Amino acid sequence: MKVVITRPKERSGYFAKLLEDNGFEPILIPTLELIYKTDVKIDVDNYGWILFTSPSGVKGLYNIIDDKEKEKVKNKKIGAIGIKTAKAFEKYFGKYPDVVPKEYTAERLLEELKKIINGNERFLIPTTPSTRDVLKNNLNVDLLFVYTSEEPKDIKEKLEKLKEIIKEENRKDKKIILTFTSGLTARNFFKNVDNELKELLKNQHIVAIGPITKKEINKFGFDALTPKEYTIEGMLEVIKNKLVKE
Repeated sequence: MKVVITRPKERSGYFAKLLEDNGFEPILIPTLELIYKTDVKIDVDNYGWILFTSPSGVKGLYNIIDDKEKEKVKNKKIGAIGIKTAKAFEKYFGKYPDVVPKEYTAERLLEELKKIINGNERFLIPTTPSTRDVLKNNLNVDLLFVYTSEEPKDIKEKLEKLKEIIKEENRKDKKIILTFTSGLTARNFFKNVDNELKELLKNQHIVAIGPITKKEINKFGFDALTPKEYTIEGMLEVIKNKLVKE
């Protein structure tokens, strides 16, 4: 069974291998291109907390600070959305974050932080300009744009090829599975879908990593299954246990 991966190319390898190891055929159609900045400066002394919403934010901050600043980061209180982000921080900085909510959303991280902060603390969020506003609007936050999320120039060309793949699978009475790991991957995909592809997609399967991504998919008139744990491993379980058995 063919499974479309829409996450950035540099972050698709692990998911693709998981799928292959479980007998699926991954098709890479990245709808995001991550571009890391090199000209950003920051003094982490100004912040008591640093929050990370994705592994890319972790890598982006690591790329722009020197060894002295990296040591300072280890002494800050750290919050992270999701186990993958937490493990990325541990990999780059040698420390596991202080706060990782059980549900991997900005809303749940905010709830956990409000239980322990005193109201005067300053937060730094290394992120992208397309980040959601939940944390920024409810905490004393400075956003540091350490990378950008761009739409690949060849996305329309790849969607044309996807049409042919779906048609070929349909001729064999098979469906494909679309996967989305963020709202932005879904938005960039569906806004480039023409009427012909939209009709073809109505009979395919869609899996979203979590409720925020699912909501974005809903805006385009489609629905998606979501896993109990908002990870690609959780998505794989949905694919194996719900979709393949249909």
